[in-house]
Amino acid sequence: MSLPAQDALIRIGGPRWEAALHRNGQVDRMRLLSDEGWIDVDFRKGPFAGFTWVGEWNGEKHVIGVTLDAQKTDEAVFAGGSGALECSLRYHSIGGQLAVSAAVTNTGRLPLQPQSLGLMTGIDSYMEKFPDWNDKFFPTLLRCERTHFWGYCMRPEGALIALACPQPVASWSLQYNVGYMEGELEWGGHRVETFTIDFLHAGPLPERHPQTQFQLLPGKTKEWTLRLIPLQRLDGLLPALAPVCAAPMLEIARTTLAKGESTRMIIHSDESVTARIQMPDGQRMTVRPEAAGGNKYELLIQAGEARGHIRIDVENSSGKQSEAIVSVRPDWLWFMDKARAAALVYPPRATSHCESWYGLYTLYLSQQYFPDRELLERTEQIMESIYPLMFDMESHEPLLVKHRIQNVSSMVGILVDRYEATGDEAVLQRASDLADWLIRHAQHPDGSYRAGKTHYTSVIYPAKSLMELILAEQALAADDPLWRERLVRHTASVRRAMDELAAADGDIDTEGELTYEDGMISCSALQLGLFALMQPENERAVYREAALKLVDGHECLANLLIPDGRQRGATRRFWESQYDVAIQPNMLNSPHAWTSWRTYSTWYAYLLTGKLYYLEQTMNALGSCVQMVDMNLGALRWAFVPDPYVRARQISKQMMVSDRRRAQEGHHHTLKYPSQEFVIGEQYIGMISDWHETNLQDNDVHEHFKCLAEVALGKAYAAYDEHGSLRTWNCRAEEKDGVLHVYPTEPKVERVHLNVGEKQVAVHFETGDVAANLQEMVWVHADGRMMRDLYMI
Repeated sequence: MSLPAQDALIRIGGPRWEAALHRNGQVDRMRLLSDEGWIDVDFRKGPFAGFTWVGEWNGEKHVIGVTLDAQKTDEAVFAGGSGALECSLRYHSIGGQLAVSAAVTNTGRLPLQPQSLGLMTGIDSYMEKFPDWNDKFFPTLLRCERTHFWGYCMRPEGALIALACPQPVASWSLQYNVGYMEGELEWGGHRVETFTIDFLHAGPLPERHPQTQFQLLPGKTKEWTLRLIPLQRLDGLLPALAPVCAAPMLEIARTTLAKGESTRMIIHSDESVTARIQMPDGQRMTVRPEAAGGNKYELLIQAGEARGHIRIDVENSSGKQSEAIVSVRPDWLWFMDKARAAALVYPPRATSHCESWYGLYTLYLSQQYFPDRELLERTEQIMESIYPLMFDMESHEPLLVKHRIQNVSSMVGILVDRYEATGDEAVLQRASDLADWLIRHAQHPDGSYRAGKTHYTSVIYPAKSLMELILAEQALAADDPLWRERLVRHTASVRRAMDELAAADGDIDTEGELTYEDGMISCSALQLGLFALMQPENERAVYREAALKLVDGHECLANLLIPDGRQRGATRRFWESQYDVAIQPNMLNSPHAWTSWRTYSTWYAYLLTGKLYYLEQTMNALGSCVQMVDMNLGALRWAFVPDPYVRARQISKQMMVSDRRRAQEGHHHTLKYPSQEFVIGEQYIGMISDWHETNLQDNDVHEHFKCLAEVALGKAYAAYDEHGSLRTWNCRAEEKDGVLHVYPTEPKVERVHLNVGEKQVAVHFETGDVAANLQEMVWVHADGRMMRDLYMI
């Protein structure tokens, strides 16, 4: 079926693509043929239409117009210029697939050194409403290597467009929307308009980027060819791009290693390759990866004793280079210990936003692993000083911004952890009373939790916080009818909320600007997943399938292929810096604290299905996220920014609290205060709440350590994959004489999850050995107990 005709449009195409173009070279409609059928690709209209030559120089932004110059059945060429620049844009076929070639010539006498010059793609990434956002391609990964460029755009339903350019590309940028105005001041929005590939760009740029693509000399021409390849499966992307980029593409299953662990890198390459490796201790080596057949090579990467990053540069015989980073971590408890210390350096404060006191999670959870009376007393003093400024001590009603019901539910979760740390039943009573307030005031007749009319079930997981309360209430309910009554009431409320969430099938709202929002989707998936785990096996299906559909759709917002242990598994969030650390404009915060919401969801997905695909994602993401603690210095950072180049401003004047008897409210726009400009590019951003006392929310970083405690502390995993290979996390395992022996390698492991089928096993805990004959997935506890599930009620 061909694209329908439309007046004045240029219709061209090849065996695997069709396009209708305007006479200025911009795309009106496009279809790409994958192996499983045609895929329609939406393009923007108006100022974000493309493909369009755009640039910035001499302090001004430029759009370089082109007009039709030549046309064939499968090709259209457009040409134009601006000043001394002559630009062309060509749509054509290579191997039957779409290619977009762009060339620029400097006809002047002076070098052109632009701030940027490249193509705005115009691919529609504007995810505005359900169900339309399911058909939008989000720019999931854009990556410049020294010699080439690659990446992909992905839709929630799974289709993707692989992007490849065999020539070096200086940089890239996302066009973030404006969310709302405060007078003449812009607040960053929650949507991406489209994205731009910057062929030339001023520095500084990340070291991995080409460093010579900053100018065009007089009389010189440069040309780039971008290939767009439709695919239906993510696992086919790297093999597909290797011949297109004529470069090695690096596939790493495990991007974070403990000391002594190893991972195997698969290198997709049509040519032989050499790898240069730099270890965290500075040791360097050059190796030749082993040929593995089918244009593949394998390289074993072994972690040594030094923590930090292993940098691997792979080069093929033609000189094309690709980089990977594998992280080597200390034990998980080290991160928890450092995060606890940081939670006192960057203390929880009474504000209108729970993010400002999220450090209380880490302070209470750490007590279970590092009992310390003095630190617990300091934590209790902080809690008792800030709680009355935010909640009425009698009615348990929030005293400010009552519509932010996530403040109430988050305090419920913190109080549960406080109860676990102190054993004080009155603390759990307070959590129960807060939960009752939330149910009375925020649960809608349809079962959802709402702020006014807005669906809030998936804003910082209020139902998960109630589930944490329910799990704590169980032990008391067995002997106390009052606690039993509370348990029944809270469980019924959560069930109503999960039934509504499952039935909504993604048609839900979120706080702020509606979009296919990172947290809205991951919080929905994690809550449904946890609730499924709390049900008998025969009652799980509806919740399990709803959770899996959401977590799989969320892959379009997750870094699942990037060969970088700092970013693997991170979600593509981009509007938090303005609130958390007073930096504008928008930029990716990836990982940000809310990445860990996805980590919960993939962990629950693994426990529900036994599929190692989800456990691998979980542990990779966790490894990236905990590196918010600097592995060399032990200092806490807020988030990682993968954008290559952002000219940003941050409030530079210390913001102090004048009245400590009141909670702080509201946000602080960067440009309303003294600020400083600097360039941010592929780097960590530091915490600020040690010197800013007002309502800034960098404490949300502690979501990572709450997640760490639930997923990895005290736990280990062993499983056979689909190839029969034994995979382990936090332990090592070997089979001897028909018995699988498992040896935990992390301190204080008290339970091991075994997914090894029918097998005789022996788990060697620090406290003694436990032997068992297994028939199914099971948790083996150090005290000899065996449990199919952790969360059953």
